[in-house]
Amino acid sequence: MITLEGTYYDGRTPVAVPARMEFADGSAILITGQISLRHAAAALNVSPCIGKADRFIALPDNGQFQCPDHPFLQSLPQASPSEGPVAWLEERWGVALAGIAITACLLLAGYFYGLPVAAERVAAHIPVETEQTLGRHAITWLDEQRWFKPTKLELDRQKSIRDGFDRLRSDLPLKSCYQLEFRASKALGANAFALPGGTIVITDAMVKSANSQEEVLAVLAHEIGHVELRHTMRSLLQNSAVAVVAAAVTADAASLSVAVAGLPVLLAQTKYSREFEAAADEFAFKLLKQKGYSPLAFASLMERLAIKYESDEKMFVYVSTHPVTEKRMKRARAAAQE
Repeated sequence: MITLEGTYYDGRTPVAVPARMEFADGSAILITGQISLRHAAAALNVSPCIGKADRFIALPDNGQFQCPDHPFLQSLPQASPSEGPVAWLEERWGVALAGIAITACLLLAGYFYGLPVAAERVAAHIPVETEQTLGRHAITWLDEQRWFKPTKLELDRQKSIRDGFDRLRSDLPLKSCYQLEFRASKALGANAFALPGGTIVITDAMVKSANSQEEVLAVLAHEIGHVELRHTMRSLLQNSAVAVVAAAVTADAASLSVAVAGLPVLLAQTKYSREFEAAADEFAFKLLKQKGYSPLAFASLMERLAIKYESDEKMFVYVSTHPVTEKRMKRARAAAQE
């Protein structure tokens, strides 16, 4: 005979009373105080084993008997047919750690390989008109939040740059979508960036950092490359997906709402991958040469900006989102000699 000590719930009141259950000859006898209830052992139902937690035995009369886990309980009818394997897994830390490692590897693989491919395909199917709406919303928000101030560049200087910009975009597939915006910004310093839909912003500080019109156009050609190759939208999709996954994993919806609310700032501070930067560089070099400019202008301006601003960590400047590397400069010089 097997005897288990525990507590009994009658199914009508939430009060537990001390009880014991005796098993013999295929019967289960519940004894509590002066009451003795007999049930067939085959009519019982035992809750799954979860670590060292108590088990519950469901009785035919809707009552429950709660007791510590006991090997004998495995011989009774189980509430879950997979109780054995589940209990085995729960008791082994190695299995849990392996599961965490596999999950982490899958997430990393998805981030580095799956997500970029998915973002590229989704971006290709997003209408340019939708991107333009997002771009207009972003620059309006940045203006309202005073990230920008009106440009102080002379009108003749603006016109000269616009004429060169129009020449750069004249033969491009998205030529009708481009809009060049001049802004002054102490926070962004010498900077230029592309918004979805073809809006390109260049700051007064960037224009003044250039020694020639050709250097300004070299920067604009690089940003045009990001637009034509849909890098801005692809980066936005990838970063948004990361925010969604983070919110799902952490069960923190606030993190998702903050990410969505901060999209204009994210667009202004986009730090493209090395692959995106290299692709935009190559696009810019070909475009510059096609229009009669030398890629050396890009190399000379980038090197000068790096020397001037790279050590200033407080400045959010072009070289912080478009890191200047020797490899990029070599590619620019090589492109000029071809």
